[in-house]
Amino acid sequence: MCGRFVIIDDAGIAEVNKILHEIGLKYDGTGIAVKTGEIFPADSVPVCIIKDDKPTLTLMKWGFPKWDGKGVIINARAETVAAKGMFAQSFALRRCVVPSTGFYEWGKTDGRAKQKYRFNDPCGPMLYMAGVYSCYPSANQAEQLTEKFVILTCDASAAISDIHDRMPVILHKNEIVRWLSDYEFACSVIKRDGMSLVRLVE
Repeated sequence: MCGRFVIIDDAGIAEVNKILHEIGLKYDGTGIAVKTGEIFPADSVPVCIIKDDKPTLTLMKWGFPKWDGKGVIINARAETVAAKGMFAQSFALRRCVVPSTGFYEWGKTDGRAKQKYRFNDPCGPMLYMAGVYSCYPSANQAEQLTEKFVILTCDASAAISDIHDRMPVILHKNEIVRWLSDYEFACSVIKRDGMSLVRLVE
């Protein structure tokens, strides 16, 4: 699974700056806070969707609400996302990309405290995770964001499998538009193996 990820707000990462600047302009004056640093379930973060036939950044909360109202569902298995009732329509019509600078997993334990690891893309600072989203009724009048997303997961690649057996479905930057707009391509993505990443210890 992917239970935490990170958006490093670093002046040296041009793409993060561009994303945060665009989101800041879009939501200026709304009172909606954009989370950076370590991202937890239910945080509001930038995601990319298709709107008016072009990639568009928007803010969404991480996690579909559970049917009993207690907690959120943060991941969807790539192997079943196209068929499972909660996710199938979102996969067909509402795919998204979650930009990040890495994600966290906790190592297997033998009774001791689990070790926390961060994974990132060895080719650059950005990591793009495949997701789907849906819209839910407002829980109360104060809730401003009703679109929520989950991150797709797949079997872990060799670089991760000694730490955890699942990982996010990762997209190359040049695959983002096709993932968002091309259903057949999206179907091919969820069938492929996990992509190799560099492991960083924190």
